[in-house]
Amino acid sequence: MVNEVLRMFGDVATSRSKVSSMFRVPLALAVVAGLSALGPASAADMYGGQPAQPYGGYAAPAPNTTWNGAYLGAQGGHGWGANDLDGTQVGLYGGINANVGANFVAGVEGDVNLSGQNTSRVIGPNYYKYDSNWNGSIRARVGVGFDKVMPYATGGVAFADDSIKTFGSSSAKTKVGYAAGVGAEAQVAEHLSVKGELVHYGFGRSNHLLATGVERSSVNSNVLRGGVAYRF
Repeated sequence: MVNEVLRMFGDVATSRSKVSSMFRVPLALAVVAGLSALGPASAADMYGGQPAQPYGGYAAPAPNTTWNGAYLGAQGGHGWGANDLDGTQVGLYGGINANVGANFVAGVEGDVNLSGQNTSRVIGPNYYKYDSNWNGSIRARVGVGFDKVMPYATGGVAFADDSIKTFGSSSAKTKVGYAAGVGAEAQVAEHLSVKGELVHYGFGRSNHLLATGVERSSVNSNVLRGGVAYRF
């Protein structure tokens, strides 16, 4: 009797073992498949999803500042030169720029100024007053653009008034010479720029025939000035 009971439990255990073996492999495969499916999602939740890529797969670079176009402005400064000829200057200027390559800027600028440069001198019994009442120039400009700031060099042809007065007579000449200098310009708003520059004007010397004889003069000058321009 005991032997029969033991044989019965053995058959049941064997049957359960066979059933367990039948379901063990599919169950293991199901667990592995589930873990595989959950793995990427869990990793994304743990470390954060990848950032969205910009349209086209790259971020568009910010546009470079351009110096192309025409401009018109007003300027003022102080001029000093030969024979203590000095005074304030105010005027208008304008020009046009073009970007050449990535950073270089080339252009042409013209200006005309009212000048208060004057001095006086007593030579022997004679009194002389020297004046330069106006000047102007047409110059090339070449600069290097560093975003909104552009240092530049400038040079070209210049014009100026050269006059002398003494008791009983006067003489005036229009001089033609050169202008050369350096400066820097900065864009401070969408259509507004400011500049500062130092320009040398060279005209040589002049002979004036007066009632007192021949008198020599020079309106060679250095001008330090600043300006504000509207960019079209």
